[in-house]
Amino acid sequence: MRPTKVLLSVAILLFLGWYSAYAQNALFAQTGMQPALTTGPDGVLHLVFGKGNAIYYAYSNDEGANFSVPELVDSLTGLHLGASRGPRIAASRRSVVITAIDRKGDLYAYTRGPAGRWAEPQRVNDVPEIAKEGFNALTGDGEGNFFVTWLDLRQDKKNKLYGATSSDDGKSWSANRLVYRSPDSTVCECCQPSALMRGKEVFVMFRNWIDGSRDMYLIASNDKGKTFRSPVKLGQGTWKLNACPMDGGDLSAGAGKGITTVWRRHNQLYLARPGSEEQPIAQGRNASIAVSGPGTYVVWQHEGNIWLNIANQEKPESLGAGRFPRLVALSGGRAYCVWEDGGVLRGKVIASND
Repeated sequence: MRPTKVLLSVAILLFLGWYSAYAQNALFAQTGMQPALTTGPDGVLHLVFGKGNAIYYAYSNDEGANFSVPELVDSLTGLHLGASRGPRIAASRRSVVITAIDRKGDLYAYTRGPAGRWAEPQRVNDVPEIAKEGFNALTGDGEGNFFVTWLDLRQDKKNKLYGATSSDDGKSWSANRLVYRSPDSTVCECCQPSALMRGKEVFVMFRNWIDGSRDMYLIASNDKGKTFRSPVKLGQGTWKLNACPMDGGDLSAGAGKGITTVWRRHNQLYLARPGSEEQPIAQGRNASIAVSGPGTYVVWQHEGNIWLNIANQEKPESLGAGRFPRLVALSGGRAYCVWEDGGVLRGKVIASND
């Protein structure tokens, strides 16, 4: 074979190898926005995303190596989507629950039972059209108890946190309960709250607005979200800002470990635990965190790329182009990251020994 043909063949093989590795990160032929995911108690990965008014669901039985073909859950007219808004997902041993908000300001819950069929959606907010900002957070204990919280305008047209619980695998929802009202008029009106359920404990992280400062707070419940204690400010610094940062951060808890949070102040991202000093990570926004075994994984977007930091790692590494990454823990101290890249949904298994 001539040298030119050899070089051409090598170039083609290298290109195909590069393309195959790159294409493996594309989860579906279908495009979408604002992916969110959860790990079920059986290890199944459940993923939801939106496209226009459509809500799609897919799952993986092999920890992200392969996903099912996305199935249409519903077409919700005026689905809130983009800028960290979008459907949220949680799972128990018997059901998958998705929550989503339309532009009228109503929050709907969708439940998929053991037979794999989606029940008719339920409106969770018992006062109509009060969740107009479109932000909600959903969590569950894996045993059939779920908690959802959202920004709510009822009574005074000021955003506050309300919540509702389900104790029957998402078949029905409780009356709405006040989670937190800012003493200074409103919570930050355009930052995504985060929620985490661990046994009877529920933790909600949100960006507050007190005396001109938009700082992160953590509020906790020990009765599955029925009542909440007083909130605790995260970090020792403050952020005076007469604008909305559109960035709510994330929180995680590993087995036998406390709550760890990640969030942004100015252009800097921080790791923080309640009552402890915040630790700077890097510049960026829209961070997500997963504590898995001994590993603490953080991903975020910065200058058009997705970045990964693993605890004790000297420098962050790029996962590729994209925005709005989300992380969940996997078995074996690993994590799974999903993000959007110009409409393409990409995913990657992450391990500390990568």
